[in-house]
Amino acid sequence: MLWIPALFVGTSLAIAIATGAAVLLYDAQWLVRGLGAGVADPLASGPGSVLDGTHGLLRALAVLLGIAAVSLIAGLWVGNGSQSEETVPAAARGWVGFLVALLLGAGFTAVWEAMAGFEGVALAQGTGLALTAALPAYFAGGVLGRLGGFAAVLETSGRRQVWLGVLLGTVVGSLMVGTFLGRPVLAVTAFLGATVLAAAGARFQGWIFDRVPRRRMVLHSPDRPELRFEAWHTLIPETTVHVLLERGRDVAVDRPPAGDWRTAVESTLAEDAAVFYVGAGSWSVQPQRRAWTMYEPDAAVRALACRGFGWDDSRMVSSLIPEEGGLTVVAEWGALGESLAHSQPLGVLLCALRDKEIERAWIRGPRGRLPDTLADAGFAAGMDVVRYVGAVEGSRGPPRLAPRRDELWCFSRSPEPPGPLPGMRSSPLPAQTAEDRREDPA
Repeated sequence: MLWIPALFVGTSLAIAIATGAAVLLYDAQWLVRGLGAGVADPLASGPGSVLDGTHGLLRALAVLLGIAAVSLIAGLWVGNGSQSEETVPAAARGWVGFLVALLLGAGFTAVWEAMAGFEGVALAQGTGLALTAALPAYFAGGVLGRLGGFAAVLETSGRRQVWLGVLLGTVVGSLMVGTFLGRPVLAVTAFLGATVLAAAGARFQGWIFDRVPRRRMVLHSPDRPELRFEAWHTLIPETTVHVLLERGRDVAVDRPPAGDWRTAVESTLAEDAAVFYVGAGSWSVQPQRRAWTMYEPDAAVRALACRGFGWDDSRMVSSLIPEEGGLTVVAEWGALGESLAHSQPLGVLLCALRDKEIERAWIRGPRGRLPDTLADAGFAAGMDVVRYVGAVEGSRGPPRLAPRRDELWCFSRSPEPPGPLPGMRSSPLPAQTAEDRREDPA
């Protein structure tokens, strides 16, 4: 929808420049002013004067359009320099400047028409050139530059939409001036109409800004430039999404997208249940009453996640085995597998967790990447094993989250499975393991 405010900008700017050109280059009878010929009425002095006046008109028109183009480019350059975090306040300043420029142009044309063009005085014409062409073009460029910057933040085809909207608006505005100006629309009325259109464009852009997430914070790891933390805020409805990224891949997200495995696990937890997380990617937003701790083997991820999510360092532990018993373990296979490769087999870990009388252990990984030996390790530890699969479409952004196919395993001391999970479906265990269980129920 970014083409709509751009359409209003293009229409308003075309009306302003075309109207300004009309009042500066023609008199009240729509005769060319004595440009280049040095006479008040070139038409009254014969064909030669008409030709001189025409050449002067073309030169003056070229100067007017040239100044407008330079001002527009300058505004675009300034608008593109705004940082993404400053998009909204910078856009508001651009629109205010554009509206003020159009109102100044309306005031000038009102005085120009009342004073019969100041008799074509050069100072008055220069002032008119500044107020009817240069200033509106400069601030219109600023608005368009910020619209393009906003489209770049969204990582969409919005820039193309912006320029298509501008081109369409330019055609519409030029046709409106050519059709209605002077019969009976006065120049001051045309400028006021352009101001109304620009105000509508500003309001529509505000409507868009209120409903699109905007990046409010970016944190970087000093040791790992590919690792960063971002916060995105939306006004309507008011929501905030925090995401920890590594090489563009989301490592941890608060709040997870619909159908995500973390949301599914949360649906099985009581509000006051204690939870032990393995890997920052397994964490999701927690109720205030819930006690939780985390083991994260990657020091850079741990440090950046604590800064971004606001975690207390006291929640970070240095062992895969929780100190307290009777809790729920939620693990991301990327962090868990890396730790097990340097410490102990998974079966030994599950036995240690069973001795701690954990309620359940959840292990998530990409579908097809988790080893089939997970089920064997769970059965060997005397636990019931259930497998789920799910698919998350991701988010086109912002923030952009890639589509993901999850595989989630649940290990329980109780033989009662956790039941259906929102956004995920039950899946049979690997065939070899299932056959072994049928042959030897013990």
